[in-house]
Amino acid sequence: MELIKETKLIKRDKSEVEAKEFLRNKDLVGFFFGNRSCPWCLGFTSYLDDIYLKLQKQGASFEVVLISSDDKEEAMFGYMDQMEIGWPAIPFNSDVRQKLIQLYDVQAIPALIVVKKDGTVVTKDGVEELEEKEVEAFSEWSR
Repeated sequence: MELIKETKLIKRDKSEVEAKEFLRNKDLVGFFFGNRSCPWCLGFTSYLDDIYLKLQKQGASFEVVLISSDDKEEAMFGYMDQMEIGWPAIPFNSDVRQKLIQLYDVQAIPALIVVKKDGTVVTKDGVEELEEKEVEAFSEWSR
């Protein structure tokens, strides 16, 4: 989490929000790694949208940040436009994107790395855990 605290996240309308403000008071953050040209990413994105909305209705202290692996900034914004929620992203030209990929050793997409607000990794298998347990996965992550 320390790595992104001073980062400005970018929204799909190209406005910016300070990461530390966006994530303030959130107990868990999901770093979602994906891209527009990955069919599995597109399918999981729709699924994550649904789970996220359910969690928000339950008052879950959870937020998602996109880390795009698209090869062009326009593709990243196209991907963000396809998302119902439109989570903010690490800016395309930011070296923080590559640092997060290395830090969490992301080998394949889609990937959902869930961390506590202090940066402690809760799971590197968020995709599989959500697909298996749906909103119940959040309860396990929150322990």
